[in-house]
Amino acid sequence: MTRGTALRTALAALMACSALGLTSAFEASAPVDIEVTIREGTNMAAALSPDRRTIAMDALGRIWTLPAGGGEATALTDAEGDARQPHWSPDGARIVFQAYWAGTYDVWVVASDGSGLRQITSGPFDDREPYWSPDGNRVVFSSDRAGTYDIWEVTVGSGAVRQLTDGSGNEYAPAYAPSGGSVAYVVDGPGVGVWVRSSTGEHQLVIDAQDRQGTTLFAPSWSEDGRQISYNAQSYGSSELFVAPASPSQGMGHRVSSANEDVFPFRASWTGGRLLYTADGKLRARSAEGGSASDIEFSATVTLDRPSYRKALRDFDDTGIHAVRGIVAPSVSPEGERVAFSALGDLWVMPIGDDPVRLTDDSFVEVHPMWSPDGSRLAYASDRSGSLQIWIHDVASGDLQQLTQNGGDRPVWSPSGTEIAFSARGERGGGAINVISVATGRERTLRGGLNNPGRASWSPDGLYIGVSALEPYSSRFREGVNRALLIPVPRIAAEDSDDEAPAQQVNERWLDFLPHASVGSRSTDGPLFSPDGQMIAYASAGVLWVVPVARDGEAIGPPVRLNNELTADPTWAGDSRSIVYLTTGTLRRVWLEDGRIEDIPVPLTWRRELLSDRVVVHAGALFDGVSDELRRNVDIVIDGNRIVRVDAHDADLHRGRVVDASDGVVSPGLIEMHTHGGLSSGEQLGRLWLSYGVTTIRTPAADAYQVSEARESIAIGRRLGPRVFGTGSPVDGSRIYYDGGGGLASSAQVELVLEQAGAMPYDVVKTYVRLSDAMQRRVIREAHAMGIPVTSHELYPAVANGADGVEHVQGTSRRGYSTKVSSLSRSYQDVVELLARSGMTITPTVGIYGSFGVLAADDATLLDDPRIPVFFGDSINRGRARGDLDTQRRMVSDMASLGRRVVVAGGVVVMGTDSPIIPQGLSLIAEMEAMVRYGGMSAGDVMRATTSVSAEALGYETEFGRVRPGMLADLVVFAGDPLSDIRNVRDVRVVVKDGRVYDLETLLEGPAG
Repeated sequence: MTRGTALRTALAALMACSALGLTSAFEASAPVDIEVTIREGTNMAAALSPDRRTIAMDALGRIWTLPAGGGEATALTDAEGDARQPHWSPDGARIVFQAYWAGTYDVWVVASDGSGLRQITSGPFDDREPYWSPDGNRVVFSSDRAGTYDIWEVTVGSGAVRQLTDGSGNEYAPAYAPSGGSVAYVVDGPGVGVWVRSSTGEHQLVIDAQDRQGTTLFAPSWSEDGRQISYNAQSYGSSELFVAPASPSQGMGHRVSSANEDVFPFRASWTGGRLLYTADGKLRARSAEGGSASDIEFSATVTLDRPSYRKALRDFDDTGIHAVRGIVAPSVSPEGERVAFSALGDLWVMPIGDDPVRLTDDSFVEVHPMWSPDGSRLAYASDRSGSLQIWIHDVASGDLQQLTQNGGDRPVWSPSGTEIAFSARGERGGGAINVISVATGRERTLRGGLNNPGRASWSPDGLYIGVSALEPYSSRFREGVNRALLIPVPRIAAEDSDDEAPAQQVNERWLDFLPHASVGSRSTDGPLFSPDGQMIAYASAGVLWVVPVARDGEAIGPPVRLNNELTADPTWAGDSRSIVYLTTGTLRRVWLEDGRIEDIPVPLTWRRELLSDRVVVHAGALFDGVSDELRRNVDIVIDGNRIVRVDAHDADLHRGRVVDASDGVVSPGLIEMHTHGGLSSGEQLGRLWLSYGVTTIRTPAADAYQVSEARESIAIGRRLGPRVFGTGSPVDGSRIYYDGGGGLASSAQVELVLEQAGAMPYDVVKTYVRLSDAMQRRVIREAHAMGIPVTSHELYPAVANGADGVEHVQGTSRRGYSTKVSSLSRSYQDVVELLARSGMTITPTVGIYGSFGVLAADDATLLDDPRIPVFFGDSINRGRARGDLDTQRRMVSDMASLGRRVVVAGGVVVMGTDSPIIPQGLSLIAEMEAMVRYGGMSAGDVMRATTSVSAEALGYETEFGRVRPGMLADLVVFAGDPLSDIRNVRDVRVVVKDGRVYDLETLLEGPAG
């Protein structure tokens, strides 16, 4: 995007703000530069130069050098290369390393003075862990070029590469022997251990870890005489440095590191019988025989560019009329004259050019409608019977038929109309594609073991089903691309069993359209067979494509792009001449004959429903969201949706509805800052949130249309629920993992994403782990120009480029290890200092990394709760930790302590959970308890983090998160004082959201079916 285009996008978004009830955000001031000096590094690697005078290290993803005796480090590379794992050339003149400037990991070299930066490998694959040959002519590295990680070698002068290993497992972390003839490497599949490849191509296991279940090896490094190999061995609760003979022997060798030392998983440098390595955040040296260690002190200074901008804010008093943005999963009818979709909590059918007609009228969820081949019926998913099931709705008569009993979503009729394929949960976990008979209800699993595949599409002859499915580049790292998977539909006899299909069908196959490009996002955006079978439509690089295909689905020509706008939910008209789709909240149709695109107006509006009632809450005690001291015997007077008075108790104030909380403690409503879950979670999700005292949620990755639908449905009172702040899919790189993300194919796609962010509008933009740092910087700056904050999984350089928040203490990363926390759950001074000095928020989410299970094991009363059988059932009991609880507690305590350390240092911690990995609501109160019990945060700091601090992070410190006049009336009544015992957040009696009062019994009851 050019500077002018970026400005036009920002201004267009600002013009939309007034129509959407937002406050203008186009006000920016000069950025603030903050210098931060780090003296420890979390998961940093280091290498000693051949002359033993200089150390190269990769702290914060930059290559630095410093004197071998310690001192101030000098940066050789910039902040945006994610440059890692340096190794010196034998003459000490150059350093080789892996870097991510191009959006994949490649091998790079730089001179020891920072000059002569040069890329050695390139392409769509990841090349990692480079190691220079003793003759200086070659570099060995690991790569996923052949479908697993193997060892490869590149000639530095020519760039020619050759493959050295081709095992069935992953081979990685190569290191040349001092002679240059042999290469040591790690295998993680069959034959796990350290192997050596000889100069003649023979492979020999020298360190056997096959009997060490749960142990992973890293980073072999040869002694100078070639007789020994050092390596790192990690298992749950330990990370150790070992030395073993470089020849076949029994066992793992001897441990060099100390007990409980946090050894990082990188190569050690040998020097005169001693090892230089990294551990406990330090550069460290010790004898290869063990014994005492000495640390080498260092400092490295970076500059953080922290912007100042005004966030675009919502107007919660706005009762104006707004166009509906939450149009979910539109489906065009076979004759091409009607569109079915979900909006405002119901299902609608709209004759094109006319007004929509409401097909359902209830508080339940109806989603993902799909027309029968004759256009008389709709199949969709609804929770009206208590859980999400497939239903059939006769459009003319209104007759309903529940088709499934065991759950289902995203139904699609077979061409004959006799069967429906749908998304299901497989018995062995993961996603499945099931097929059910419309007449008999007989159900079978067509394909299990998929990672949340997209909506199915039948071939016109009914012989195949196509889905968007994830194909990882290797089993070592989880990311890959979404490809079109074609699954045969076997004919079934009446006597055949209903057993689940194997995880892979014998005759299934991948369809090749464009190499290394995603086909769909594993959602509702293709692959989609045309009714005549001559084309497949799909979204890729954000836009709509069709590819001509043969009857078996194989491409017979190149893909053709149909538009240049962010595309969701394409469906074919029955004559295969046009496709209807969504883009940035607008319904459109593209005609394939001439490429003409036309708008399909959806004349549907919504208006916020505000109360005018007076409510008085008599609080025995009040936590106002800020103070460590409770106010006693207080009346909180609410007029409509606002608090108008907070005064000492006065019976004369008790007019209108009075909530007697004289024996309880009133707090601001709780705020959950990291959760997920869309319409498939059903109507109960909103009640669930409120039952746990949660009145505001932020979802940092979601279907943008479902977020808008939830926001609008709750605002008009169709469904109960908290205040929703949300976004769309994360902005990721060319590889992705989660469904809903299609991957970034080019920089032009960023413009489309940000256009939608302004139009919907988003409340936050999330950048994900495979996005390059330079592209992330662009997203941050352009989102800020629209008043939209940005959060990320990455700490640095996101914090240097102005990102507002970072998610998870741990979290997935493209490296295979985190730079925020070690494998032993420990974070060091670099992490604390960057967070505290910058003011960047962190959402710890320690529950998903063990604290929930430990808490449930340590305190059985956590799950003794009337909400659990209503919302979660018995399966929640499987979340209790088992086994070595002492080690688990230590790991949890080390991780959770980061929150306390950041707050003490002046940083900003907010509460979130990444639910529903652990169920919504329950996960939040468990997170709060864990941060106190295991992390050492004060109950007051945790309560503030879940109320006023989170509100300020959202930009709404003057709207909610505190109890004072003028604030929105979001309150929760606890039976006890959470400041004296954080466990009292479990006992919710009453919730007030936007001035509406709900008692727990009502929230548990739910609507009538």
